[in-house]
Amino acid sequence: MRNGAAAAALAAAVVVTFTATEATARAPRTERVSTTSTGAQLDGSSHQGVLSDDGRYAAFSTKAVEFGCHRNAYTCLQVKDRATGEVTAVPGADGFSWAPPVLSGDGRHVGFTAGTKVPVPEVYDRVTGTSRRVLPDSDDQAWVGELWSLSRDGGYVAYGAGTRPRPTQRLYVRDTARGTDDLISGEADGDKEFASVSADGTRVAYQLRTAGDDWADVLVRNRTTGETVQVDKGLGRSRLVQLGESGREVVLVADGGTYVHDLRTGRTRHLADAPAVSASRDGRYAVVRAVKGDSAEEDTLTLLDLRTGRRTPVGPGDAVPGAVTARGREVAFTSGATDLVPDDTNGDSDIFVRHTR
Repeated sequence: MRNGAAAAALAAAVVVTFTATEATARAPRTERVSTTSTGAQLDGSSHQGVLSDDGRYAAFSTKAVEFGCHRNAYTCLQVKDRATGEVTAVPGADGFSWAPPVLSGDGRHVGFTAGTKVPVPEVYDRVTGTSRRVLPDSDDQAWVGELWSLSRDGGYVAYGAGTRPRPTQRLYVRDTARGTDDLISGEADGDKEFASVSADGTRVAYQLRTAGDDWADVLVRNRTTGETVQVDKGLGRSRLVQLGESGREVVLVADGGTYVHDLRTGRTRHLADAPAVSASRDGRYAVVRAVKGDSAEEDTLTLLDLRTGRRTPVGPGDAVPGAVTARGREVAFTSGATDLVPDDTNGDSDIFVRHTR
């Protein structure tokens, strides 16, 4: 347990704006972030890299021998402070493999789905050093679930819950300050695949799932008015990418292309023929993937400015939700390419960050 002074110091560190890389990254460049605290490469593959809004903190799953992760049945979860280089394990995340990790925008909270056979959504507070299970409070249900989204300050959590073998029959939003769970969508609507919550928790976008298919309708629920709207009408089967933190824009994929739906005007714009795989929390930037082969390592990632249409190359590989920082300055991605940084000889996939400017 940390003493009061140590916790206070860490709390202060969390809210400091990360400018170290911004000061030196005047031109596009790529760095590897899945390393030890000394910067040495890892013996073991790493996947699912995500970033805080300012890029200071990166979380990723790994099988690295250096962290003892190779002894786990699946992978473990690490958080790197890119200002200091320190890499720390997230307690209780052993066996982590159900869904990508989630960082709150300020980097203080780490959301993850733990367990090897039974998925359990949890949120780890880096300041207090404690984890909290996020499931409905009921004595008559053996709940399991998946964690999908945290608001910028970690005050709201969007997660799926259900019973085995259907862990995402229901969608809830947890208000962490009050400790309450609001049911957004129940079993009658079908299983849920993914969800994204706005900064103030008033809106949550979610994707339904049809049997044997990960593509279905995308809806947005206004928790204040109780209104639910479908945002992919006329687009066919769709996939949710991100709800903007303002709760106004929804980034989604349909028919292999990227779209943005404006909830205020009701208009939907087609922005790219390639599918988006991640977007910034403000909903302005998206990473789109041009598929070139059967392997994700052959895919090409591009950062797309959804307002201007400007495109910036990122690199070969794949990205997950939460991989783009504010203002699109940095993008985290997984790649097995060996020519992105010098002395990449581990023969495993790593997490890289592309500085776009």
